[in-house]
Amino acid sequence: MAGHPREQQRAPRADARAVAIEVLRRVDQEGAWASRALDAELQRRGVSGRDAALAAEIVYGTLRTLPLLDARLETRMKRGGRVDALTRAALRVGLYQLQHLSRVPPHAAVNASVNAVRELRGQRVAGFVNAVLRGLARDRPADPEPPQRVSLPEWLEQSLAASLGPERAASLTRARALPPPLDLRVSAGRSVEELLGRLTEALRRDETTDAPDVERLAVSERALRVQRAGDPRQLPGFEEGDFVVQEIGSQLIAALVDAQPGERVADACAGRGGKTLQLAEAVGREGHVSALELHEARLEQIPAALARVGCDTDVELVCANLEVGCAGLEGRFDRVLIDAPCTGVGTFHRRPELLLRLTPEDPARMGALQRKLLANAAKLVRPGGLLHYAVCSPLAEEGAAVAASAEALGLRALPFTASACVPADADGAVRIGPWSPGVAESADAYQVFRFLR
Repeated sequence: MAGHPREQQRAPRADARAVAIEVLRRVDQEGAWASRALDAELQRRGVSGRDAALAAEIVYGTLRTLPLLDARLETRMKRGGRVDALTRAALRVGLYQLQHLSRVPPHAAVNASVNAVRELRGQRVAGFVNAVLRGLARDRPADPEPPQRVSLPEWLEQSLAASLGPERAASLTRARALPPPLDLRVSAGRSVEELLGRLTEALRRDETTDAPDVERLAVSERALRVQRAGDPRQLPGFEEGDFVVQEIGSQLIAALVDAQPGERVADACAGRGGKTLQLAEAVGREGHVSALELHEARLEQIPAALARVGCDTDVELVCANLEVGCAGLEGRFDRVLIDAPCTGVGTFHRRPELLLRLTPEDPARMGALQRKLLANAAKLVRPGGLLHYAVCSPLAEEGAAVAASAEALGLRALPFTASACVPADADGAVRIGPWSPGVAESADAYQVFRFLR
C-alpha cells in the first residue's frame, strides 16, 4: 500500500498502535465490537486526527487479514505454543504494519508492539515478541498476499451466491478488502454545498492525491462521503449539528419510507436513532415519530442527537420488546419502518470481526426472530398504511423468506416503483449494495421490502 508523501515524512505516534493493540485485545478476549472499543480507547487516550485514522486503519486492516496474519505468525511460533490475548494482538498489529503499511518503518512497527507488551507483560514476553517480529521483518515477502485472498467461510459463500447471484455475491466479497469510507447526511435546513466546501478545505491534502477527501453521492441529494477522515467529531460542522454520521445504505432505507410532512411514523427497531432522526426531519413539526427500541440505553441517546441538529419534531421514545407485543400502539401509524436485528452479513467489511463469530445456523435463527418482530410491527400500521421491512443482510433467509410470512399478517406486498431512489429487483424489493449505481463499491448490503395494510 503506497503511503501518502506527507505521511512518509512523519512517523505515526506510538499511541495509534497502542490503541490498536488494546482494541484488538478486547475484540479477541472480550468479544467486543471493534467500532465501540476503538471509539472508547481513542477517547480514553485523547488520540485524534491522523493518529486516530491510523489506529482505525490498523484495527480494521488487521481484522480483515487475520487468517493471513495468523498463518505467517504460526511459522515463527512453536507448534502448540499459547500466548495471551494482549501478546497475540501486539504480534498481529506488528505484522499487519510490516506486510501492509509501507509508510510505517519496520523498526517502528516492531518497537511499538514490543513496548506495549513490555509495559504489561514484562521483559521476557517483550523479548519473545521482538524476536518473532524481527524474524518476520527479515523474511518479508516482496508481494504479501492481498486482503482479497482471504476467503469467506464456505457456507457463507454458498448462501451469498444463492441469495444474490454470482455477480452481486462477488462484488460484496470484494468489498470485504476495502476500508469503509465515512458517510455523512447533511441535516435539514443546512446547505450541502456550504458544508462540502468547509469539509473540503479542512481535509485538503497534497495536490498529488488523486482521490477527493470529500464528495457528494449522486444517489442522495444530502449525502456526502469522506475519505481518511479520522474522528468525525473533529470535522467542521459536527458540534453545530450540520451533519450526522450515517452510512449511505442506512440513509437510503429511511428515504425509501418516503415519510411525508405531518404523518405519524414509527421506527420500530430504532437503535440509537439514526433513521429516527431522518424520519423526524421528513415529517416535520406537524408530524410525529415514535422510536421503539428494546434497549433503554440506546433510546437515551436519541434526545441528544435530536437536540444537536436542532430537530423539534415530536418524537416519542418507547422501550418495547416487539418480540412479544407492540406496546399498545396498534393501528396508530401511517408508516412503519422495522430495520430488524439480523446477522449483519451485509456489514462484514465494516465489522470484519463478524466473520469470526457467525455460524451456519445464525441466518435461520435470526429469520425466526425477524418473523416475530414483523408480526408485531404489522399491528402498528393503520389500515391503508405502509410497512417497510429492512435488514443489513443480503441473505434470502432474512429477506424473502421472512417477507413471505407477511400475507398471513394481513399485509400485501407493494413493490417499489421506478421512482424509488434505488432501482427495485424483479420481486419488487430493493437490494442495496456495492452493485447499486451511485452507491460505491465499498457500500454495505441491505434489502428492503414494502407492504400495504
